[in-house]
Amino acid sequence: MPSCNEMKINEVYICESCGLELKVMKECSECGTQTPSTEESCGCSHGCSFDCCGSPMKLQS
Repeated sequence: MPSCNEMKINEVYICESCGLELKVMKECSECGTQTPSTEESCGCSHGCSFDCCGSPMKLQS
């Protein structure tokens, strides 16, 4: 599953185990970016990951 900064508006991600669906309503513009002057990351304490039922959610085709 891509990190949140790679997800695009109206994409739907689904859990293949329980069927939960998440629709991207707003794109993330912070995570995965670096400030050119300091080369620091966006400040997230850990990588953005979207898991459900112990597995990564998948982009619905």
